[in-house]
Amino acid sequence: MNSDMLAPQELIRKAVIEVAQLPEKELLIVIEMVDSLKKQRARPNKELAAEILAKAKARAEEVRYLSRDEAMEKFGKTLDAIRADAIAKGTAIEEV
Repeated sequence: MNSDMLAPQELIRKAVIEVAQLPEKELLIVIEMVDSLKKQRARPNKELAAEILAKAKARAEEVRYLSRDEAMEKFGKTLDAIRADAIAKGTAIEEV
């Protein structure tokens, strides 16, 4: 089913009908999923942001002993590796 073909009210009506026909165990799963969606909307990407921050701090600790020139060289190599990987995956294009 394509939700683009349904008006918002029809979509809600269809969802209510489908949910109303579910067995009790599955209703509980739907309620848990809705609760999870609400939490995600309340704090979008909070966990991902915390994970990225932790990785950044760990990485900073790993390279804190390097001189600025060494750090910039390492940074450049990392960027080149990321770019090469993206090109290989087809998510970036090579410079022209």
